[in-house]
Amino acid sequence: MTLHDKVLAELCTALNIDNTHTEYFKFGKAGDLVNQAYFKIAIKEFAHIKTTNPEKSIVSDFDFLMGLYNKHIKEHQVMFLLFNIFETAIRSKAAVVLSQKYSSPDQDDWFHTPSLVPPKIQHTLDKSTEIIKLDGEDIRNLDTFQVFDYILLGGLKTLYISFWADLADLFEEKEFKGYKLKKIGKKSMTTMLESIRKSRNDNAHHKPFHSSRKRRHEIVDDMELILAHLGFNLEDAINNIDSQHRIIKLKCV
Repeated sequence: MTLHDKVLAELCTALNIDNTHTEYFKFGKAGDLVNQAYFKIAIKEFAHIKTTNPEKSIVSDFDFLMGLYNKHIKEHQVMFLLFNIFETAIRSKAAVVLSQKYSSPDQDDWFHTPSLVPPKIQHTLDKSTEIIKLDGEDIRNLDTFQVFDYILLGGLKTLYISFWADLADLFEEKEFKGYKLKKIGKKSMTTMLESIRKSRNDNAHHKPFHSSRKRRHEIVDDMELILAHLGFNLEDAINNIDSQHRIIKLKCV
């Protein structure tokens, strides 16, 4: 059985339809063009609705299914933007704090002066330098923001843990927008960043979160807590991508 036939057969079985259905060929065409993981989720939801509410009026089975599918695609896209906001914020904050700590006074030169580079960042820096060179750039011409742009989320996690002594003050217990933020310790930060990284990788590879991951609301809670400690007002950012907070539900609002 070809992939095309397999997808169409699974859809027909789940929705209890066959090739006499008026939209059969539309289902077949869509099956060749969509994200399969989210398509299967939408089919499962549709089948459940047909079973539990058989009297529900549905003008077009195809349009109804694609509406369910598009709902999940929108959720995926919103989470993609949230992961981007989160990664950018923690990257930029680390760049500012660590540059100030390790550069010459009133300068941003720690990556330009080998004697100023702490050994614990050398491995991450070497990996970034390789990519920088492939881009035809010279690290000596880049500021810390630009260098950190070459560090992926896994590298940022390593950075935060390796330099925890320099960054821990950011995550002490504090008040934010009238909410009391609990302290984040090194162990908790390690766990949260690793969970966020895995979920972000699922999202970046156009997949739903794997069943072994934390639930979406838990991932959102972790990102919100970390960003709140950094003074980042996530509500303002979310209002532009999920104005009614149907997908991303915040606590500090």
